[in-house]
Amino acid sequence: MDSNDVNRSAEYLVTFKIDWNSEDFPTNYPSNAHFSRVIGWSHDANQSLFKIGTDASDGIKNMAETGGTSPLDDELKELIEEGNGYKYFIGSNLGSGTGEIVLRVKVTEQHSSITLATMIAPSPDWYIAVVDINLMENNSFVNQKAVEAHVYDAGTDNGISYSSPNEITDPQEPITLFVDSPVGDGVQLNATIATVNFTKM
Repeated sequence: MDSNDVNRSAEYLVTFKIDWNSEDFPTNYPSNAHFSRVIGWSHDANQSLFKIGTDASDGIKNMAETGGTSPLDDELKELIEEGNGYKYFIGSNLGSGTGEIVLRVKVTEQHSSITLATMIAPSPDWYIAVVDINLMENNSFVNQKAVEAHVYDAGTDNGISYSSPNEITDPQEPITLFVDSPVGDGVQLNATIATVNFTKM
């Protein structure tokens, strides 16, 4: 990597500080609460994947419903090969509702935005994510940024509780922010479910 490449790219340590607990989220809180492996990518700000109002891809559907990273990993690879992104990332999972998931990501000036997601498990098709987080400000990579993760509904399953049986949404509905029971009151979440910290390395 030459000096120009170094100037145009940056690496970040990303920490998901997750606090999905039974006190703040008491409604039907599952005994086996956990989160799937984090998956996401670095991309430019014009990408629609994961955006509210768009239809979930097959990969997002499978991630949101089962926690699987495939075929989302292949979808991300294809987008990157087409020049729409820089790299994709798969991190670890979390075996409970509270704790941390840490991974490293890389961005460039052209692809300075990050999107990362992990399934709320068990759930019909809900996941937490940070979407299109730009790590460049004033033409420089930021040293640190902290953002709140939001809960999303993939629009692919009709379930209304964590343990609802699988019921395909037909026709499929667009991705939306999810603030209804059991995680919120219909207007907002009961509490912050996760904070995501980006620290430049």
